[in-house]
Amino acid sequence: MNRPLPEIRESLEELRERLRRETRVRQKQRLQAMYLLKSGQAGSRTQAGGLLDVSRRTVGEWLDRYESEGLEGLLSIRTHTNRKYSLTPEQDARLREKLSEPEGFPSYTAAHAWVNETFGLELDYKVVHQIVRYRHGAKLKVARKSHTKKQESG
Repeated sequence: MNRPLPEIRESLEELRERLRRETRVRQKQRLQAMYLLKSGQAGSRTQAGGLLDVSRRTVGEWLDRYESEGLEGLLSIRTHTNRKYSLTPEQDARLREKLSEPEGFPSYTAAHAWVNETFGLELDYKVVHQIVRYRHGAKLKVARKSHTKKQESG
């Protein structure tokens, strides 16, 4: 079923200027789709998707959002803000304290084990790694073994 394309309210010059100024890739791609459809370089969702290397359904979703929310709604990228954080604020504070101690954790595996044992959780290694590394900014490194000859000459 071919639904008609929505009317694009912005002028070609406005779209060209927004496209030129946009630095974010995902927003730029959406603006490009609007520009292609407005200028007539693409006459359908399928053609626009083919030129941008996305599916016609993706272009259709963009156009649906544009129709209901306008250009600003189209350009807003939604994230999963409704996802619950794995640790409570108290647990997070205890983890931060443990990370700030001089001995801390020797590895991410040790941090993973400590979190699960201390808080009675069953978090995946990947989840704990992301919390420790990216949320708290800790880099847990394990020292590499040194060659025996290197120790003898020193």
